[in-house]
Amino acid sequence: MLQTALRPRNLALLALAVVAAVVFVLLGRWQWGVAGDDARAEALRQGQQRPVVALTDYLQPHAPFPKNGSLQRVRATGTYDTAHQVLVADRRLDGRAGLWVVTPLVVDGTGARLAVLRGFVTSPEQATAPLVRRTTVVGALAPSESPAEGTGYPSGQIGSVDIGALINVWGGEAYNAFVFGISEQPSATPASITKVPPPKPEVGHRDWRNVGYAFQWWAFAAFALYFWWRSVQEDRRDELGRGRAHDGPAPDPITQKDLHV
Repeated sequence: MLQTALRPRNLALLALAVVAAVVFVLLGRWQWGVAGDDARAEALRQGQQRPVVALTDYLQPHAPFPKNGSLQRVRATGTYDTAHQVLVADRRLDGRAGLWVVTPLVVDGTGARLAVLRGFVTSPEQATAPLVRRTTVVGALAPSESPAEGTGYPSGQIGSVDIGALINVWGGEAYNAFVFGISEQPSATPASITKVPPPKPEVGHRDWRNVGYAFQWWAFAAFALYFWWRSVQEDRRDELGRGRAHDGPAPDPITQKDLHV
């Protein structure tokens, strides 16, 4: 079988089959990526269509974070507590290393503090206080981050937006969440602080139509190699058939009668 497979004709067919299989695999990967992109785009579109809700109607101080609350856009009016502003170390934005500027907003009606991520800076000196203290913030809701593993941060800096740790510093009541600030009215964040866009939503599903196309292309890749193998098997059977025909019919066996002639 190996000798048959190594014949020039079959080697040429193998090369053609491998090229076809590679092309089909790449097309399948492309369709798989399209499936994920379509699902992500749909999730983003749905997220953008979710209405902005009042924070006080959606979440209460100390209440657990809502099950489907990630990236829910909320509106909160209050006064920035500039004395308790903190910087979150070891953050990146557009390839630059820096810090997040997190300022608590004392929300009207509840008096509880909401951690507002006002933006990103590359040095602590850029993290100026809000231009105005009283404002209405619209932002994307996010759950508390896990406690930071490292220690020894400079004064005024922390390792994560850990609401439990912040409550120990702020005192009083607080919301068990923080927001990626999208807008302020009136504007309270100077140009030295760059807005941090909300993270893209996690996509737990794919567009199954494109997934089907991906598997279809991969099946074509497998069939191309299978077709070559069947071609080699057919050549081998033909070779064996020609060999038997060339040898002619087998002679009759010698009988006992012939031995006595």
